[in-house]
Amino acid sequence: MALLAGAAVALASVYAEAGDVVHVVAKGQVLVQIAKRYRTTVDAIRAANGLRPGQLLKPGQELVIPEKGKEAEAAKRAKKDGKKADTKENAAAGKGKKKGDAKPAKPEPLVMKPKRPGFVKLVRGTDRLETQLLTKHGRLVPSALTGLGKMMRHGPSGAKTAIDPRLATLIGMVSDHFGGRTIHITSGFRPYSPTQYTKHSNHNLGRAIDFSIEGVPNTMLRDFCRTFRNAGVGYYPNSTFVHLDVRTTKAFWIDYSRPGEAPRYDSPVAQASADESTADVDQAPSGATPAPSGAGKETPTTPPAQGGGSGDTHPPPSQVVDPSTGNSSTQDPTPRNAPKAGQN
Repeated sequence: MALLAGAAVALASVYAEAGDVVHVVAKGQVLVQIAKRYRTTVDAIRAANGLRPGQLLKPGQELVIPEKGKEAEAAKRAKKDGKKADTKENAAAGKGKKKGDAKPAKPEPLVMKPKRPGFVKLVRGTDRLETQLLTKHGRLVPSALTGLGKMMRHGPSGAKTAIDPRLATLIGMVSDHFGGRTIHITSGFRPYSPTQYTKHSNHNLGRAIDFSIEGVPNTMLRDFCRTFRNAGVGYYPNSTFVHLDVRTTKAFWIDYSRPGEAPRYDSPVAQASADESTADVDQAPSGATPAPSGAGKETPTTPPAQGGGSGDTHPPPSQVVDPSTGNSSTQDPTPRNAPKAGQN
């Protein structure tokens, strides 16, 4: 208390010329009591000290009591002193920062216009390919099919086949939709094998790809692929990829199996639509390392108890949809049964 009293006397001398008084707040005091004591108003004390309505007082806090008739001058001084204090605070906050320090960059949106439309970045193990797959008008660049065929060769044997031009076009459209982000190829062409789970697979014909996109949830990739006309989309919640193929109808299926397991479809419809099982998927090409762990991987999911897969916590059920045939448009203008982007 002695120290507080000393501070009050010192401050009082500072304001002596203006006729102001400095009051040291005691425990439990409020502005009404202080204003009554000095025969002034609560608003005058607030203005002279830069206090906000409802602001609590603290014991030991020093308040300027303005001279009667000069309340406006005291308020101006308080405002001026407040600006100086803000300037000092900002200067102190700026210490340690260097000129040219950039603000933290905002994360890029997942769906965005690419910097180079039609230009794709493909990765498969240690193999990389950056090429112009589509023109600025969205048409396929035929010369790019050679490089794409090499990236989508059979991993164990190195065998290659011609990649279907429409599949190549869809890959380019997916790349553009997600801003040209890097595409990780899990599997492409696979020669027919009597041990494969499906008797006929578009992988055997160069018409299918298993892939993920860097930084994009597989649910978003799945939903965008489902907007394509005459395409098959397979969703594998317990694996790292989404399947996309070109065909004469539109189909969608869910397989809850894990890598190497026999298929666990969500419904009987899925078995009729599915183009592969996770057990059919081959490894990266010979001499290459697998794709980064967790790329595009979803949280492990359990199949719904009663085959629907249509509840709020599960993906939409497998469907076979056969709209009007023909490929005059690559995408459905109003895709049926396709959930909104990001919806599980």
